Amino acid sequence: MEYPLAHSHLLLKRLLALNKPKSLAPAFHYVYMLGEVSQCRHDTDRELPFRQEANFAWLSGCDVPGSALTIAYEHEGGEEVDPSKVQTRLWLPDIDDAEVMWCGLPPSPEDLAKDIKLTSIQRGWTAPALYPPKPNNTALPTILHTLPNVRPPTSVIASINGPSHTTDYLLKALHEARRNKTPREIELMKKASEVTAGAHRELMRLVGSGAIKDENAAEAEFVAYCRRNGAKYQAYMPIVAAGTSAGTLHYVDNDRPFPSQPPTLLLVDAGAEWRNYAADVTRCIPIGNGGRFTRECRDIYETVLAMQEEAFKLIKPGADWEAIQRLMHDVLARRLLRIGIFKAGPLGNASEDEVVAKLISEGLTSVFYPHGVGHLLGIDVHDVGGLPQGKSSDPLLKYLRLRVPLEEGFVVTVEPGCYFNDHLFAPFKNSEFVDHTKLQQYRYVGGVRIEDNLLVTKTGFENLTPSWLPKTVADIEGVTTGQSA
Repeated sequence: MEYPLAHSHLLLKRLLALNKPKSLAPAFHYVYMLGEVSQCRHDTDRELPFRQEANFAWLSGCDVPGSALTIAYEHEGGEEVDPSKVQTRLWLPDIDDAEVMWCGLPPSPEDLAKDIKLTSIQRGWTAPALYPPKPNNTALPTILHTLPNVRPPTSVIASINGPSHTTDYLLKALHEARRNKTPREIELMKKASEVTAGAHRELMRLVGSGAIKDENAAEAEFVAYCRRNGAKYQAYMPIVAAGTSAGTLHYVDNDRPFPSQPPTLLLVDAGAEWRNYAADVTRCIPIGNGGRFTRECRDIYETVLAMQEEAFKLIKPGADWEAIQRLMHDVLARRLLRIGIFKAGPLGNASEDEVVAKLISEGLTSVFYPHGVGHLLGIDVHDVGGLPQGKSSDPLLKYLRLRVPLEEGFVVTVEPGCYFNDHLFAPFKNSEFVDHTKLQQYRYVGGVRIEDNLLVTKTGFENLTPSWLPKTVADIEGVTTGQSA
């Protein structure tokens, strides 16, 4: 099925599944959606960067501000959607001479139709004119689906024989339909990942050579590489954190010089956006020390790498994401015990399993690993549909953004980490399960996170992050020391 017309069919299938058995009866389903408009900052005429509303972008493939979309489907009953009866129409705004003077001509319907396959693309619309017409089968009841923020005028509804208007199903159906990526979406996400990986590798080379000496310059180089390679926008604000800055999970100041002593790490969590689709990749780069990891940096880095490798072993359809999250805490506890940051303390000669269980129940692993193992990825970097029942109150799961079993077609990030954050650690400053001298020795590492983007396949997964982006200590040092091209 052609892009993005296939998305309308996926959406309708979800709509029919949400209100069984009532939704399976014959009806004229009509979806009415408005795209984003250009906006200005506060009370000025300074335009903000335009970003199409994500659900609209997914259904339409269109980035023209002020557009609208309608889907008309005369459903004859049952669970299946008949593609031949789906009419998906994109409505572009009329030409505004003043807008053309300032911003140039927008793309024509003919231009868009070369890449966007819909029933029709045409210019000129008004809100009342796009509300549902009478169906060909006039005996069918009309159900008008809109997002919660759209309220059709009563006068319009009355003039078209009073269709039933509902906001109960469209948003949920969109969130569910967007979870499983189509082949075209995967193609776009692979391109975003390719550009992102190139930017990360180039940054490794520049930091290792000493050409970059502060977070600001590192971010500038990353973004410039993406722009040079066709990715105009970042999928999110880059996190470029040197040393102790990396102890803050979403550090985005990116304005500090690299520490001169001791040698440490630069955590770079950044991803390009390609045709609205996101990549989300994290790597850590040695700062100083001739481009090599110090012993402490290596210990923590290899701890996180071990966490990610254990998570990878479980990625397949049906996998329990919450169980993977719990496993991350288990692996972290065992590794930090072996390093010596954790200890048995009052448990004395208890088994490792008993000590690990105690460390987790006490909340100590959550101090060093406070976030979730990953999230859905797509048009939104934290893509929708992962929390149909909301967030968990369980301390180990409360920041998890995905709480449904994995399915074929999901794209997920896998991003375990280990951080040294004094504020988070404060309640445990007297803990008998921590070797505080050893902890002090490792504090300068700041934080480590390793993140890749995985497509869940029928039998396992495909890593969308290119394999040529270094991840092991040896491979990263090959680039940062100049030994690898």
